[in-house]
Amino acid sequence: MTTEYQNPQGGQQPTKMSVCGIIGLVLGVLAIVLSFIPIINNAAAVLGCVGAILGVIAIVGTFRGKKSGKAIAIVGTVLSVLAVVITLSMQASFSKAIDEATGSSSSSASSSNGAKSGQAKQDKEGDLDDMHVNIVSAVKSANDFQGEPTVLVTYEWKNNTDKNNSFMVLADAKAFQNGQELQTATYSMDAEPEGYEDGSAYADVQPDATGKATIGYVLKDDSPVTIDVTDLFSLNDDKMVEHTFNM
Repeated sequence: MTTEYQNPQGGQQPTKMSVCGIIGLVLGVLAIVLSFIPIINNAAAVLGCVGAILGVIAIVGTFRGKKSGKAIAIVGTVLSVLAVVITLSMQASFSKAIDEATGSSSSSASSSNGAKSGQAKQDKEGDLDDMHVNIVSAVKSANDFQGEPTVLVTYEWKNNTDKNNSFMVLADAKAFQNGQELQTATYSMDAEPEGYEDGSAYADVQPDATGKATIGYVLKDDSPVTIDVTDLFSLNDDKMVEHTFNM
């Protein structure tokens, strides 16, 4: 494509349209379209930079009168620069959204972990939602029916509900050694350990009355045993009575 301009000496001399300007315009338009698409707009930034460089070259050429198409060169340059700006803005917004989402998730996780680590732990005795409990003792006791060593734990508790309830219905009582939960022990009827009251954990207690429950747990070794008690039906276990006993 060619245009003509009047030569100062009176002759006509054709000038060619700037190829750089045309390519810069095409790249600018393409970069603008891609700049709004996440991830893909990385390519838009590259196209925009190339388009802007070609556009500047074309503008310089038109000013020197060697090429025509100044308007096309300017438009291509503007579109290319605009595509780069849009791409950077989109990526900044996208990164911010990801950071906020990640931050919220981390914050939620931290809050959840914080709630557990910041759980209202009461040493040996305290109030739960449905009961008051006291971990009276935890002593090494007789072997269970399989001959495994056990620890006998004695609980004293008060029913703080308005209905008859048993210790096992209200409490989630667990024993741990080295961070591992211990299994509940079963004793032979003719070899029950001293202080053990069979069925005491299942015996109902009236509202505001106190009761006693004894539960055996199978030991893994002679390391300290940690007993913790929470409400059985609590949704968040935000209250706990806990104590560690040496064996």
